[in-house]
Amino acid sequence: MALDYKNPNDWGRCSFTDNALKLQQFKALNPTATKREINSFLCSLYLPLTGTEFLATHETIDDHPYSAAFGQFLGNGIDPDIANILAFGENRFDLISDDFDDPVRQLATRIYSRFEDMGYWDELPQESSDIDYDNIPY
Repeated sequence: MALDYKNPNDWGRCSFTDNALKLQQFKALNPTATKREINSFLCSLYLPLTGTEFLATHETIDDHPYSAAFGQFLGNGIDPDIANILAFGENRFDLISDDFDDPVRQLATRIYSRFEDMGYWDELPQESSDIDYDNIPY
């Protein structure tokens, strides 16, 4: 059973309602989605863009609002979407693995901790003129 939320009266009233509708549509279209896939989807609702989307639309990561962190996570083999979530300062290592001893999760944790110790997320990033946060389609 696929849900169809294309009724214009359902959309645009409130971002919370829109995100709830998107979640229901995601669950209907992906009935076998794992908890990790659903969590990843939920995290992507609150970010201005996904990592995969960013890489597909930009030639360099220098335009990313948190390019240093994003580059570090990507450069160490983290999935682009998870790297993007971590780069925005979200402490979501469970998206990598539920196993605390997973070497990739431990590496991501060390990288994240270094950026956190430097106060990397204490200030808002300079917005790139290439990213129009108000008009990014979800």
